[in-house]
Amino acid sequence: MSKEITIKENYSPVKMKDMTAMANVLKEHIVKNGLFTEIIGKKYVHVDGWAYAGGLMGLFPKVTSVTNLSTTGEYKWRADVEIVNMDGKVMGIGVAICSSKESKKKTFDEYAVLSMAQTRAIGRAYRNLIGWVMKLGGMEATPSEEMVKHGETVKATVMPAENVSQETVKKPGQVKGPDGEWTFVCEKDGDPISEAVNTFSMKKVGKHLCREHLLELSAKKGNK
Repeated sequence: MSKEITIKENYSPVKMKDMTAMANVLKEHIVKNGLFTEIIGKKYVHVDGWAYAGGLMGLFPKVTSVTNLSTTGEYKWRADVEIVNMDGKVMGIGVAICSSKESKKKTFDEYAVLSMAQTRAIGRAYRNLIGWVMKLGGMEATPSEEMVKHGETVKATVMPAENVSQETVKKPGQVKGPDGEWTFVCEKDGDPISEAVNTFSMKKVGKHLCREHLLELSAKKGNK
């Protein structure tokens, strides 16, 4: 007989015992249902997993507005999301944008671009509020839908020869994101970083680090 997972509102974020119990339930559900993408051994949870985490605490997403930022030749939408509790009180917010000019969105219809903007905003809103709970459960605090977007770089106009595989043109330190695009990640926590930050970090300390860990390392060296 399988263990029943009960969604309840009374998991208290101020009680570590509650949060530890919730994190275990959350991890079990996410892993069992495949609601994550694994990148270099780290689990990045899909927005459905974030919504489940919020439901366990009685926190639900509410799309408050969508803004059409489209121009000629580009579908582009912004979505604003609030996280509310059972009483309708706003507990957190998230904002995200999606554009058909993104490398993997060029063939998207307008409704799909709008939908992805909302999906990203929901994930971001939950991440801002309860990202630490995901970390407590052994998963990453960055929603999988954001992984490639954060590390995305402008592609060169010169295309590789047809007989050269994508595997051979990746840059040192890059890994594949959830949609197959190459992206840089921080070697400390696996979070995506931009090419500019990666280049600076490699020149500075010889490691692939995000700004936060780069500053932390610099501070430690300064204290010695």
